[in-house]
Amino acid sequence: MTAVILRADARRLPLPDESVDLIVTSPPYWGLRSYTDGGRHYEGQIGAEPDPQDYITALLDCTAEWSRVLKPSGSIFVLLGDKYVNRTRGAWRGSSDGFTWRAASPRYVRPKDMPEKSLMLLPERYRIGAVDKLGLIARAVVIWDKPSAMPESVTDRVRRSHEDWVHLTKEPHYFSAVDEIRKPHAAPRRVAGRSAFNARNVNHVRTGTGHYDGQHPLGALPGSVWEVGTQPLRVPEHLDVEHFAAYPPALIRSIILGWSPSGVCTACGDGRRPVVDKPGLLGGDNNPASRDGSRTRSTMDGGTERWQRRIAKPDRIVGYACACSTPDAPTRPAVVLDPFGGTGTTALVADVHGRHGISVDMSADYCRLAQWRTADPGERARALGVPKPPPVPSGQDPLFEEIA
Repeated sequence: MTAVILRADARRLPLPDESVDLIVTSPPYWGLRSYTDGGRHYEGQIGAEPDPQDYITALLDCTAEWSRVLKPSGSIFVLLGDKYVNRTRGAWRGSSDGFTWRAASPRYVRPKDMPEKSLMLLPERYRIGAVDKLGLIARAVVIWDKPSAMPESVTDRVRRSHEDWVHLTKEPHYFSAVDEIRKPHAAPRRVAGRSAFNARNVNHVRTGTGHYDGQHPLGALPGSVWEVGTQPLRVPEHLDVEHFAAYPPALIRSIILGWSPSGVCTACGDGRRPVVDKPGLLGGDNNPASRDGSRTRSTMDGGTERWQRRIAKPDRIVGYACACSTPDAPTRPAVVLDPFGGTGTTALVADVHGRHGISVDMSADYCRLAQWRTADPGERARALGVPKPPPVPSGQDPLFEEIA
């Protein structure tokens, strides 16, 4: 498809109302670093506010703008990190002068209502504000478990090795295609015998929860903890970008496949959802049996009898459908937006998986980096998880537009 790189402000997006199917982004964390153009700090960037409450207010202003461009059927996924209150340096991890990269900048201040060494709970404050002030629906919080997280020089608490995604929607009913991202079933962590695991495949009625049809043949839904290792990003020297913080493509892939359509119908406007073939169950009894589907069991009078279990045929995705009565209407690519595009990971992964990716950033340096990355054959192969493909022919670079 395409990857478009826009230089613009996340609070004023150059996009029409309700034009985006999915938003996936990671805003700059408060007081962590300066993002630059040509090595110089630029004004107006999120994360440079002197006070954490101002930071949350700015993030909510951004989110209100994202809600404007998001379709009613769309989702927003935001990755946000936290910070500790520091007595001697306010909340800034740098020198006591606050922003070290410009002398006239305001210094960070320690919030008076937060005790020293406390987490500021910035992700939680953002989520509460998104619900209370913007009326969004908080559908889930997903933990990104980083097995190779950076070490910390602390001795009185655990090392922090995770960050939080929040899944927000505008409406209770929205697009999802979770059948695309199911995981293989795993046996429970218990040693109560084989029957303890097999019992999960038995059809039975659960009191108060409806009918249970056993394990889904396509696999289990992903849990709320995703273990994904970080990956280094090697940027060519000629781009001359001093810092780059990129989350791994594997972290974004499940979100894009699970919550953006493979195609949007041009007739009805709905996203195409996967159609799962459910051939049903064969045979009679439901309980586990031998490989050929039959076994003997004892009867009430002490004899034996042979019975045939019901054998589940595996479900599979056989196509995609929308609200149209016929499945042959043309489609267009779904639009996936990252309003803090940075290195272009979201647009890259969306592009290689058949979506239209849009990466927005205020920094010309990062727009230049994202332009290179979304076109580079090696980066595109890594986003797909396949060996490096041949070089991209000239004339197929992504579009780079600068919006004032």
